[in-house]
Amino acid sequence: MAASFILSDSPRARFATGAIMYFAQGIPQGLLSIAIPAWLASQGVSAGDIGSYLAVIVLPWAFKLVTGPLMDRYEFLPMGRRRPWVIGAQLGLSLSLLALMLVENPVEQIGLLMLIGVLINSFAATQDVAVDGMSIDLTPVREQGRLNAFMSFGKAVGWGTTAAVSGVLLVTWGLKLTAIVASAVAGIVLLAIIFVVEREGERTLPWTSGKAASVHQPGSSFKVVFGGLNKVLWVRASVVVMIIMLFDGLVIGYGQALMPIAAVKLFGYTTPQWSQLVAIMGLIGAVIALGFGPLIDRFGAKRMLVFTITLVGMHAFLLAQTQHLWQDTTYVRVMLSLWIMMLPVVMVSSIALAMAVVSSSISATQFAIFMSISNLGYSIGAKVFGMVAEQSTYVETYTLLGLFVIAMISVLFFYRHKHDKATPQGSRQRTTPQYSVSFGGSEAGFFRSGAMRCPKCRADMEQIEYEGTEVDRCIICNGIWFDAGEMELMRNKKAAAIIDTGDAKVGKQSNTIDRYRCPRCSGAMVKMVDSKQRHIWYETCDSCNGSFFDAGEFRDLSELSISDFFKGLAAPERT
Repeated sequence: MAASFILSDSPRARFATGAIMYFAQGIPQGLLSIAIPAWLASQGVSAGDIGSYLAVIVLPWAFKLVTGPLMDRYEFLPMGRRRPWVIGAQLGLSLSLLALMLVENPVEQIGLLMLIGVLINSFAATQDVAVDGMSIDLTPVREQGRLNAFMSFGKAVGWGTTAAVSGVLLVTWGLKLTAIVASAVAGIVLLAIIFVVEREGERTLPWTSGKAASVHQPGSSFKVVFGGLNKVLWVRASVVVMIIMLFDGLVIGYGQALMPIAAVKLFGYTTPQWSQLVAIMGLIGAVIALGFGPLIDRFGAKRMLVFTITLVGMHAFLLAQTQHLWQDTTYVRVMLSLWIMMLPVVMVSSIALAMAVVSSSISATQFAIFMSISNLGYSIGAKVFGMVAEQSTYVETYTLLGLFVIAMISVLFFYRHKHDKATPQGSRQRTTPQYSVSFGGSEAGFFRSGAMRCPKCRADMEQIEYEGTEVDRCIICNGIWFDAGEMELMRNKKAAAIIDTGDAKVGKQSNTIDRYRCPRCSGAMVKMVDSKQRHIWYETCDSCNGSFFDAGEFRDLSELSISDFFKGLAAPERT
């Protein structure tokens, strides 16, 4: 089977693949978290059971952090570093959606529905981690913002379309046909990824021809991932942010359980009407949220989060105090629409707040923990609603939502954060931000970006300054990237000793990887051989003229000795 698209070579293939895979993640969200709760309410399922259902099915998203080290440890490189995990998770997602056909009577089988929901979301969360990892590995820095936009848009279209369509299917044909349709769409996405490979020459399927085009990179074990976390996770600012994220998830989870039940049982909405309203207004809210970034940059994440969450609290108290207007269909539609639109905006503000305190050295892990805590708060919020709904009126449940917001705002006033101090001893070494964000309901996606990625092992590259010139060095394999003109400025023994600190044996292994795109501009890399030391092989971009040296090569290049003459005689011709 011949591959049609090579992700490492085509920005369009990367954008399309990212959008399609995130579209697939939106399928379970639109079905499980939007359409089914409203359908359950219309079927007579109690508010307590619906709240418990929502609390349980979101748990895989709260604990997806543990899958990353597993993916780093277990690879099948002939099919790519991440693609086998993507295919496996997508296959599991498609098949697990069919398990919904086992639910004959949701009123009596709510426990089975929860179990199947956990299974579906486990595959969806795994697919999310795998796709994010593949995006990190293959996407140049200059494309990552656009890729995230495509992925966010794809997921929004996925859950919006699924919510609208499944809302009609559930009422008209029931859960079995809805499950078949959802599974079929997820299967179509699976077929799409089969015709895509990460790098040229790789296998499309385990039994087809091809070979590994990348090498195994020792991933972060659980010990490595969490080893340095205690140094930054328990500082005051980080602890406050964790509490804020817990309340943020609690408010959203509580509201997400309350609103569909109130829409169906109190305001007289049908399942299709609610699902379609969520789809339309959710997409509008997503567009508004995308334009909210400049305001956060100007006024600060804390101020904007206080502002947006205050609107949520005012909305809850207003609904609680305007019971006499609940019969006005226009008023109700406006209030429900406002709630749906506010959620993405609040999420963007809370994510920006969390970003501000992450340590640059472990940003991905620390931020992922923040998001896991938010998802755990979502689960708690949904469960709390389920516990109080049976003993409270809707006025009281809306009031309690407003009180949760007040508690969150109170915690926000304890938030104080100063930018990271300079590195010790006057060092000029620094790293660039390592993250980018996409959002979509409680399962906000996240992957690192901002820092240049090593073209050999795809780890982050830190910036090292020497006498006013900055170069980029990989934090794992210690390969070095020189922008145009930098290599000539630093080609001396003193500079090389400071910049090129890697193990030459590791560099020799990395030197076998010579087919890759420029990490700076995604241009084609040309194989080069130094004219005086022909055993030194490096690569130069034919577009931006930047050059990459493996660990130890630049030290060798900076000093010419008699041994280099003999090494040159023994060096083979580079092809």
